[in-house]
Amino acid sequence: MKKISAKWCCVLAALVLAAPLLSARAVGDHSASQTVLGSGGYSAAPSSLTRPADRFPAPVLVRPSPPAPHPIATPAPPPPTPLPAIQPPAPPSGLCQDALSIQVVDPELTSAVQAGVDLLTPYFGCQKFRLDGAGLPVKFGPVTSLLNAKVLGYAHSTNSGYEIWINPDCWGVVGDWSGVVAHELGHYLGWQHGDDHPYMWLAPPPGSYAQPSDLAIVCY
Repeated sequence: MKKISAKWCCVLAALVLAAPLLSARAVGDHSASQTVLGSGGYSAAPSSLTRPADRFPAPVLVRPSPPAPHPIATPAPPPPTPLPAIQPPAPPSGLCQDALSIQVVDPELTSAVQAGVDLLTPYFGCQKFRLDGAGLPVKFGPVTSLLNAKVLGYAHSTNSGYEIWINPDCWGVVGDWSGVVAHELGHYLGWQHGDDHPYMWLAPPPGSYAQPSDLAIVCY
């Protein structure tokens, strides 16, 4: 028994010593097989992560869009024909059958007298006065010394007839004399202040003002 026991003890000791060596060899063989399989795997089929096709994708072809059509230019319509302008009726130029003659004594007053006649012409429907060098005298007169005021004009009777005076002191001051002449011609026709006749309520022209004390218009 002692001999058998000693023999089995040697066997067990040998197995105990050989177990680590067998384990180390087994581990080495398994690592080598993995290395061989790994190297074979790398050489046989490259990994999909390193494929050039995945790193650089194929370009996508883009079909060019057709060019936009050019707009067709439509010609502008012609401008509308302007309507004829409405002209004011021309004042009558014919003389009245009972037209009165005017004698402009001072030539400087000619245009102002004609303008005053033109203002009254639409009222009569014809030219009531004509400048023919005869009849009613219209001239510069001493209005200031007569009325002691710078009255623009004055129509009055004299020994020789009826006359219309224009104040020479106001001639270069007043801007428009046509209404003044029309007012004095109205007096010659017998119209009075306040009558319902044109220009008998005369607004003061530029350079003059109304003087309420004697219903006169005087220059500055």
